[in-house]
Order: sequence, then structure tokens, then C-alpha cells
Amino acid sequence: MLTILPIGCYGSDLDYKKCITMQITPSTVIDTGALLSSISTGDLLKIKNVIITHCHFDHIKNLPIFADFMLSMGNNSFNVYTTEAIWEQVKAHVFNDLIWPDFSSLPNKKSPTIRFFPIEFGKHFSLENISFLPIEMNHIVESVGFVIKKDHVAVAYSGDTSYCDNFIDHVNDDKDIKLLCWELSFPNRLKSIAEASKHLTPSMLDSELSKIKRKLPVHTFHLKPNLEEEIKHEISEMQTGMSVVAMKQKKPINVE
Repeated sequence: MLTILPIGCYGSDLDYKKCITMQITPSTVIDTGALLSSISTGDLLKIKNVIITHCHFDHIKNLPIFADFMLSMGNNSFNVYTTEAIWEQVKAHVFNDLIWPDFSSLPNKKSPTIRFFPIEFGKHFSLENISFLPIEMNHIVESVGFVIKKDHVAVAYSGDTSYCDNFIDHVNDDKDIKLLCWELSFPNRLKSIAEASKHLTPSMLDSELSKIKRKLPVHTFHLKPNLEEEIKHEISEMQTGMSVVAMKQKKPINVE
């Protein structure tokens, strides 16, 4: 069984609705938008692998504070998995010793708090017997989606994206995929904003789902929290014929 726990599943913060962090195992997460918001100190110390989909703030928001936390709690290190380009963006604009200290060199370069491991599109890597296949998505910056697989059970996870035939091709080609996690950010009336920022609306997602060759359950994430009810209403009116629901924060998604 493969489990995804949405620690945060929204495209912004509002009240109790938190930015993106998906927990794959007790020690592996995708993105850090809500990493310190909802996890106990003991459980934070268990996290050893952080996968970053792209450099936008809502996806790396807690990464600087998490690095500080891990160092101050006894020089605990952790691994960051992302592309070379994305890591260079994060280093240049966050861990630059101006906005925040460079924790890839603290406490020293031989034993840093953050250990970076580059990933490449189309090349699998494995963590805790779970395989991750990085997929190049269509976003305003370089962005990674994944096919996440364990024991021939897989989930396709889009990360942030607009229309993306590359993602659809991977879904259609891999019969082990049992569930889709697909971003959905704006209501249909804001389609122009979604297109300009390379996100999706329900009508745009409906168009994408029509290209999928088999019926699969779909869990949407990245909804703007102030627009959530409007988006959910439009999800209920989608014509795809698939089961499409919005992720619920802290509710595990089990796939088997």
C-alpha cells in the first residue's frame, strides 16, 4: 500500500488551511509549505528526505526554518532531492547568507545540515523502497511531477502545472498508476489568471482528464483557500466521468 498524507494541500495559507506538504513516509515529504505547522517536534526529527517540486514560496516556505530547527536540535542533517536548476534557484534566493544562512555549508561544508542530491527528469530514484520518477511539468518555473510507486502500485503526482501532455503520456503509459493527484488552483472565472501563471481551473483540468485513456480517481490539491467553495462547486459539475475530489488536509490517501 502507498499512502500520501496531505500535511498541507492549499495554494496559499489562510486560517487552518496550509501550503503544500505531502508526507509519503514518516521520514520523506514532498515540499515544505506546511512542514512546521502541523508536525510534532519528535516527528520532525524523523524527517530525513525532502523532495522539492519547484522554487515557489508556497512550496519551500518552511524549508529555511526546518534547516534551522534541525541544526539547533543537535546538528541533525537531512537530504534535499530536486533538480540542479531548482536547487540553484533556492540557494541563490534563499540560502544566500542574506535572506537566510546557507545551511548547505552549516555547521561546516563537510557535515552540512542540508545534503543536496540532484535528480533528473526521466531517471528513477528510490527512497525507503519507494520509487520516484521525475516528470517535467509545464509551470512558470522549472517544476517536477512524479510517478510514485511501491510494489507495483503507483500514484501520479503533478506538482504545479498547466496543460501538460508529458504528464498525461506518463499516466497513459504506466498501468500501475491507480490514482491521480492533480493541481487545481483557480475557479473557471479566473481562467486568464490560471493560464498566465500556468495553473489549472476545473474546466482546464476537465480537458486534461479527457485525454486519460482509463478511469482513475483524482484528488485535486493547491486550491486557493479563499476560493475553495467556488472551486469545489465547479469540481462537482465536471463532466469527465471520473471521481474527482479535493484533497482533505491531514486525511491520508491510501492506494493499493
